[in-house]
Amino acid sequence: MSLAKLTYFRGRGRAETTRWMLAVTRTAFVNIPIDTPEDLAELRASGALPFDQMPLLEVDGRNLSQSSAMIRYLARRGGLYGSDDTDAMWCDMISGVVADFAETALQAAFKPSVELGVADMTARFAKFGPRFEARIREQGSGYIAADTMTFADVVLAEALSAYLEWCPEILAQTPLLEALYSRVIITPGIVAYLASDLRYPKSDDDYVIAAARVLQRALPAHMPDANRFVAERTAC
Repeated sequence: MSLAKLTYFRGRGRAETTRWMLAVTRTAFVNIPIDTPEDLAELRASGALPFDQMPLLEVDGRNLSQSSAMIRYLARRGGLYGSDDTDAMWCDMISGVVADFAETALQAAFKPSVELGVADMTARFAKFGPRFEARIREQGSGYIAADTMTFADVVLAEALSAYLEWCPEILAQTPLLEALYSRVIITPGIVAYLASDLRYPKSDDDYVIAAARVLQRALPAHMPDANRFVAERTAC
C-alpha cells in the first residue's frame, strides 16, 4: 500500500485531526509542506485540490478535501464509526461539537498574548467540558459515542491535547473526560505518531507568519509590519 500524503502548511493547524486519524488507523503517511506562494500556486495549477482548499489528503487513489470528510472517510475505513446507526449519529454529532470546541485552541496562536488565548480557552472549556463529561457518564463505557472507541473519541482527544498545552490543569474537574483522553493517547498508533518527526510543534508566531507568507495575507494586527506579505502580493 502506498503512503498517504497530507498537504498543508508546515504546522498542525486544521490538518492535525486528520493526522491523528491516520495515526490511529495505522495508515502510513507523509507531510507535504507548502512553504511559499509558489508552492501553493503550483499545487493549485496541478488540479489536485477538489475545491481549491487545503488540507489535501491523498489516500487510496483519492484526493480528499475538507477535514471533516477526511476524518469520516478514515473512520469508516478503520472501523471507528461504531456498530449501528445510533453510534454513527452520536459520532457525527459529537465531532461537530468538537469542531466548534477546537476552534478556540486553533486561534490561540493568533491572539495578541498567551493570557488572552488561555482566557478564551478557559471560557470555552467551561461551556463544553461539563457537557462532554455528562455525555461520557451517560454513555457508560468510558467512551463518548459508543461502547468502543470511535473517531469521536479521537477528535475529542486531539482537541483536548491542544487545550492541555495551553492550560495544563484544565481537566482537573472532569475526571471522565481526563480518563477518555488518557485512553486514546495510549493507543499504539497515537503513541507512535506523537513520538515521531511527523508531529509538528505547538503552533506559535512562526506558524502564523509562515501561513500568512504562503497566502500573502495580513498578519494579526498586533504583529509588527502586519501587512508585509500583502505588500509583496501588491508588488507582484
